[in-house]
Amino acid sequence: MKKLLTALLLALTISATCFAEGASGRFGAEEKAADALIAALTGNSLTYDEVSKSFSQGLKTNLTAENFGKLKGDIRKQVGTIKNVNFVILNKQYDLQKGYNGIDELVYFGTAGKEKYARIFISFAMENNVPKVNAFQITPIEPKKTETPAKK
Repeated sequence: MKKLLTALLLALTISATCFAEGASGRFGAEEKAADALIAALTGNSLTYDEVSKSFSQGLKTNLTAENFGKLKGDIRKQVGTIKNVNFVILNKQYDLQKGYNGIDELVYFGTAGKEKYARIFISFAMENNVPKVNAFQITPIEPKKTETPAKK
């Protein structure tokens, strides 16, 4: 009986490890692609050709090299120079009726000035069994300033 329980426990441990490896492998690929995209958008020397390898076909069609260069300039004008970018959360889109739809969203925050921040959202979908960037958004965030009550 002990041998049967030991064998069952070993089989469960191995199968759990295999499931975790698949999920972590996908997340690792997504994080690598997101890091490259963020580096390219925030001024790193990565080229459009290098970063667009991780784009979905639809994103490549809509975001050409020329548009990408213009977008980088627009980000600097509207948000500023983004530094100290850190990964915050991985969201998996899930519908209670339909289940997981295969879309992962990685969220990052960075600083863009003394009291200005940037939220970077990157969405991934599977394309030919490889996670590809299908959308991204950079949003400037400025904390609300609280008013101090006047002294009497």
